[in-house]
Amino acid sequence: MVQNHGAVDIDDGRGGGEMDGHSRRSSATRLGILKAAEHVIATEGVSALTLERVAEQAAVSKGGLLYHYGSKKELVAALLDHSLNQTAGRLNALTDGDGPGAFARAYLDYVRTEDHTPKATAAGILASAALEDGELAPAAERFARWQRRLIDDDGNDPVIGLLVRIVGDGLWLVDLFDMAPPSVDERQALLDLVEQMLDDRIEQPS
Repeated sequence: MVQNHGAVDIDDGRGGGEMDGHSRRSSATRLGILKAAEHVIATEGVSALTLERVAEQAAVSKGGLLYHYGSKKELVAALLDHSLNQTAGRLNALTDGDGPGAFARAYLDYVRTEDHTPKATAAGILASAALEDGELAPAAERFARWQRRLIDDDGNDPVIGLLVRIVGDGLWLVDLFDMAPPSVDERQALLDLVEQMLDDRIEQPS
């Protein structure tokens, strides 16, 4: 079980008015440390992700970093959670209402372009998390929730919901690791076909 000295949810939506000055400064410091870690991964690679290097990049002491994240394992967990929160926020922003297939369309729209996720940062975070025993469990849990939403709570055919998940996740991984991503035209044709299948099944349920 990973202890987190600092809250991972940097923006909880409650507004800064509920926080005192110390809490605001602490939240800003935590976010700055995460941004520094992302920068180190993106520019120097996973092997450079050390507490000392992140503290230097964040312009804080190592002791200051450890006050917020008590170990590299906690920092990696916070990085992964921060990345997943950003993805969840984007998916929610793309979801248009709560009609049948709304979340499925958002899931497809998320990967309509290759620039949906900063590649070096996200790939490095995943690689770092994989090095830490059990740290990919939160990602697995988040994807499981998205799959349940696509299959059970989106008002569409469960098989189509699963297809949307597989296509979306497949393109995400292909783009993330630059594994021969499809051309723009190929990507659009694929996503349009899946979306048409989604629409057809909603209009003519089995």
